[in-house]
Amino acid sequence: MSQGRKVIVLTGANSGLGYETLKLLIQHSTPYHFILAVRNIPATEKAVLALTIPPQHKIEISKLDLSSFTSIKSFAQGLLTRDSTLPLNILILNAATIKSTFNSFISRIIFVNSSLHKQSEEHKNFESLDVKNLNDSKGYDGLLFYRHSKLVQMLFFNQLNKLLEREEKEKVSLIAIEPGFMPQTDLSRESAIYIKLLMKYILPLAPFARTPEQGGTVIVYASTSPELEKQSGLYINKCCKVDKASEDSYKEDLQKTWWNISCDLTGLLEKKLL
Repeated sequence: MSQGRKVIVLTGANSGLGYETLKLLIQHSTPYHFILAVRNIPATEKAVLALTIPPQHKIEISKLDLSSFTSIKSFAQGLLTRDSTLPLNILILNAATIKSTFNSFISRIIFVNSSLHKQSEEHKNFESLDVKNLNDSKGYDGLLFYRHSKLVQMLFFNQLNKLLEREEKEKVSLIAIEPGFMPQTDLSRESAIYIKLLMKYILPLAPFARTPEQGGTVIVYASTSPELEKQSGLYINKCCKVDKASEDSYKEDLQKTWWNISCDLTGLLEKKLL
């Protein structure tokens, strides 16, 4: 039982931005029941043991491999079949996104995005989204694919917000955030060695660089601030101010196209838009 605690599901909680977010949230006097959705349970257990958890909070670790649709669906189904005394109040999508349906309670969902999603339109030399290059058949550029993935996330975010406003009214609140550039996270863990060294030792000294803790404050603000109560579709920048996402992210034709592509890839064909 949650014993009056608000329930927070946090992905990617054992390192980097997710871990800093957890460290900040456990400092709150508001009692929380954390469900840490992670791929590596032993590493998460070790990370949690390094923290001093105040008695008002409860920590639960649950398996979620975001590279596996089977794991994602299993985790989401597990949430939906929980006892009604453990409702989901806040969902922090720090590592990736999942779509779920909810019971009759107000829930806040946080999409961790990036200001990089705006650069395709700000710099004309950047390639635009290309449906035919999902499998890198036209060549792969890591930074370009990352940028595009964040634009697709914003297209999904805006489309989902419209659907929820139509169907759920005030039950679900969606908020997207940009935490700023944080080279000290695990973002470069699968990059070449020179990139890892650059991110670890050089770029943290740049004046525009931010620490994971600073990025975490944006997530915590979006997740818990009473100022944002019952508001939805907001984009919060690294200064914790309401901002505007890219112009492309508001284009209804792109929203519909990439929503339907997402449905095809995840097997949720019944959710496609006509």
